[in-house]
Amino acid sequence: MSSNEIEFRELISRMFDEYIINEMPAHLLRLHPDTGPIETIEVIDRFSLRSHYETTVNEIREDDIVPNADEEWEDAITRLIKEKIRYAILSHRWVNGDSETSFQYMQSKVEVKSFDWHVGGLGKLYAFCQKARNDFNCSFAWCDMCCIDKTSSSELDEAIRSMFRWYRNSHICITYLQGTDRIDDLAEDEWFKRGWTLLELLAPFRMKFYGKSWAPLRPFHESENDKCDSDSILQEISRITRIPETDLRAFTPGTNRVQEKMVWASSRRTTKVEDIAYSLIGIFDVSLMVAYGEGRRAFYRLMEAILQSCDHWEIFSWKGSSSSYNAALPAGPSCYPAVGNTGNFDAEEQINNEHYIIGDRLFSLTNHGLKIKVLLVRVEKVRETVVEGTHGSRKRLVFSNGTLGDVELTCMHSKHEHRMEWAFGIIDFWQQYGGGDSAFLDPCRKSRPYTAFLLSYHPNASPDARWRKEMTEDVVHIWPQRHMADSLTLLYL
Repeated sequence: MSSNEIEFRELISRMFDEYIINEMPAHLLRLHPDTGPIETIEVIDRFSLRSHYETTVNEIREDDIVPNADEEWEDAITRLIKEKIRYAILSHRWVNGDSETSFQYMQSKVEVKSFDWHVGGLGKLYAFCQKARNDFNCSFAWCDMCCIDKTSSSELDEAIRSMFRWYRNSHICITYLQGTDRIDDLAEDEWFKRGWTLLELLAPFRMKFYGKSWAPLRPFHESENDKCDSDSILQEISRITRIPETDLRAFTPGTNRVQEKMVWASSRRTTKVEDIAYSLIGIFDVSLMVAYGEGRRAFYRLMEAILQSCDHWEIFSWKGSSSSYNAALPAGPSCYPAVGNTGNFDAEEQINNEHYIIGDRLFSLTNHGLKIKVLLVRVEKVRETVVEGTHGSRKRLVFSNGTLGDVELTCMHSKHEHRMEWAFGIIDFWQQYGGGDSAFLDPCRKSRPYTAFLLSYHPNASPDARWRKEMTEDVVHIWPQRHMADSLTLLYL
């Protein structure tokens, strides 16, 4: 063997080991035998998986490595290794009894003929394994019921932080919808209302939906991969979830489009409050330690992590209750309002960004709160008004300014008091490149309103008298009636 061949074999072996250790689940189900009916199911670890595929990977030759356009040589090797190490992954909704099919129950090799079918979740697990083998020729499978040792805090932590990657690396994601057998009934299925299934919907590149009787919702001759389905399923899922079809097909995680992604999660529920945040780790591609018992602080820490790499003002375009840990951050995803078709707005903002800086891109969380620059517009007059509604009357405040006109808002926990000062802190102001701290508003070049914080100042709040963000029932939108310019104000909220 030549020195080049030895070097190639060492590279393949190194990348194979790295892929097994860093990209594959800690445990998988091994379906025995490789062909024919499943006789036994065994939980195996990464080392057993490496031993199984070592010969297959060693057969890779240099001629087999054909990089795609814009693909590096080592990326092409990783892609080839991934194609050879195939496993199916299950997406489902947990129901009572599923926890009985635990890691400990499946830890020893279990013969199918000796299954205790009274054990909750076992029937679902076996049906999933059958589909993995018969429909997709996979001898390995992963299921959250029995492939995570939940008695190990380190393994549970790794699983939660790696979940997006494990679903993305799967050969196929088999999605079991327990509440429907028809595409027309998808919206009623509980799977679309759970927190973790958002990740499971976005991460895989290949996905197949099965109904409650384990029949595919789309026949195989029409679609082997429902993410490539250009007709009914993907259109219906997009309608239900408000997620664009392009994201359903090939989602890219990251801290961009924070408001839109939070809306996707806003109506979903989790049993544990911390999972609201943990289920979004992979979607935003951030790192977050898992600490069950911390409660709603988990979402605050998620926002902290997002803020470290997000520089877009839209992250502050929320309404309702603030976090208990910082008044400038929302309490949860439900604080972000749904947005309509943003295509024209996005195109407009892209054009404007070529000529102007929009909003403060250097905001950060500090030990004094959120540090951010805003265009501060003081309110000249405040008056109360009563609004009649279906649940009775309620008070709203009308804030007046000669440039902004009247802005009517409901403050959730504040009322107008004597000597209290009010202002709007506009967060999507415009700046000329190289224009220093001078900013302006130009209603003639913008087809949607500006977004602002409602700020209050209590002179008697000494020794910490400063502007504070108020909670409002709606996102604060303002339409300036004419061009205005001023210096920016630095706030700590």
